[in-house]
Amino acid sequence: MHGGASFAAIGADFADLDRRRAIVDADVLDAWYPPAPSVVQEVAAHLEWLMKTSPPTHSEGLRAAIAEHTGLPGACILPGGGTSPFIFSALPRMVSSGDRVCILDPMYGEYRHVLENLVGAEVVSLPLAPERDFRVDPQALLEAANGCRLVIVVNPNSPTGQCLSRDEWEEIRRGLPETTRVWVDETYIDFAPGRPSVEPWVADDPRFVVAKSLSKFFALSGLRVGYLAADTAFIWEVERFTPPWSVGTLAQVAAVRALEAYDYYQAKASETHALRQAMSDALDEMPGLRCVGSVTNFLMFEAPSASALVEGARKHGVYLRDCGSISQRFADRYVRTAVKSAEENGRIIEAIRRSVAP
Repeated sequence: MHGGASFAAIGADFADLDRRRAIVDADVLDAWYPPAPSVVQEVAAHLEWLMKTSPPTHSEGLRAAIAEHTGLPGACILPGGGTSPFIFSALPRMVSSGDRVCILDPMYGEYRHVLENLVGAEVVSLPLAPERDFRVDPQALLEAANGCRLVIVVNPNSPTGQCLSRDEWEEIRRGLPETTRVWVDETYIDFAPGRPSVEPWVADDPRFVVAKSLSKFFALSGLRVGYLAADTAFIWEVERFTPPWSVGTLAQVAAVRALEAYDYYQAKASETHALRQAMSDALDEMPGLRCVGSVTNFLMFEAPSASALVEGARKHGVYLRDCGSISQRFADRYVRTAVKSAEENGRIIEAIRRSVAP
């Protein structure tokens, strides 16, 4: 299951998009801020042409922009329509039916779905402890990964918001067998202080593959754009089976301009941290609630009944995510909310307060 139940209140038929103003869609993790002004201006100035014109066949300009931004060779980059296409197309090329794959529990559920239901891999879960706020222990990860062909880590993790540090990654890298590969989903890495990305390793260490969406941090969720970063041999193997025109013209142009405006987004990330901290403080003051530390644009908290709280908040036009649909280990005890604007956060906090009031 995915978030996005809030779209039912808007209408998937798009008959009246003004309905969006009546709700707070905190069940999805889209940016609370708009794309950088330079992105909006470029798209607005050329909108008709962008909508009707076929894109560069293999996203050549976008690939070059990502390569410049990351410092990686262009041959180590493969643009695509977000990370989901790569989860369904590239991931199955790394494992076969019966292979052992280690994943975190809890973690973004699409990975388990693809591995178990489409590939037929044997999934080994590393349970993350609530008493550690669901942080990953590097040594525990290495032990769980013993004998596994692949390890998958979402970092920062969704839905927990926790993040492995660069030192912790170095510990994992040193202890990792040469025959074990690691897929790291870094969709939220730009929100993390110090940005402890493993991207710089992929060109020289074929064990590491990075999947990166530009949706959340760069406020481009509606355009579906992202990329895969890996050694050139693996990128070529995946690209052979990637259809041409996989990223639309509007998305390519917007992503290139967004990468050029990175300073704008870094400033928004700083605002996001302040907004998240204010929300965390407010929720921690409510009886029965306890927030889990986060470095991202979302926040997870413990509640006496997640399902009851989520249902109660919807009565006030606020949509939250019951984490029980992500992992059974949450057992109706954890809720995730996106961090929104100060005004929307106020609505979220008030809806939660009314939902937990005796």
